[in-house]
Amino acid sequence: MRPLNRAPRLVSEDHIERWHLCQMEILDCKKVPWPKPLITKVHKVDNCGWPKQEAAYECKINLMTGKTHQIRAQLAAIGAPIVGDSAYMTGVIAAMANPSINPYGRASLNYNNEEEKAAAVEAWVACHGKEPKSVIGLQASEISWDYEGEHHYYKAGVPWWRQDAVESDLV
Repeated sequence: MRPLNRAPRLVSEDHIERWHLCQMEILDCKKVPWPKPLITKVHKVDNCGWPKQEAAYECKINLMTGKTHQIRAQLAAIGAPIVGDSAYMTGVIAAMANPSINPYGRASLNYNNEEEKAAAVEAWVACHGKEPKSVIGLQASEISWDYEGEHHYYKAGVPWWRQDAVESDLV
């Protein structure tokens, strides 16, 4: 992942000197219904014009490295952005329409020089949105670590996209 400290973070499948190594493993992935309209309204979820709103995927991920935006950037890079993530979802939509637009993607173009590539990177970044102003479909379901000989473990509650909403939630 490019070490520039601003979103969107760019990722590459190829090793690039001085970029951060980002590794995660997807332990489980299941198809779930797209969040109901009332739920997305209650939580002010931005669908960013995502064309496929029938289903989403809920994945259990083990982070092997922990870089800021790692999960968001890596999932977007494979065409599976997080629901409501306006910083990355719009870039995925742009890449669906024009696969060669991502200068580090599988269908990237060959550039004649570094200036051309830098211009392509700036164009790619411009395809992305701003940081979300509401919730996104990302939640740590559980976290554990060992510290000073003690094991610590925390488990989260039900994520927003699986909660039931009622009209009174809108008031």
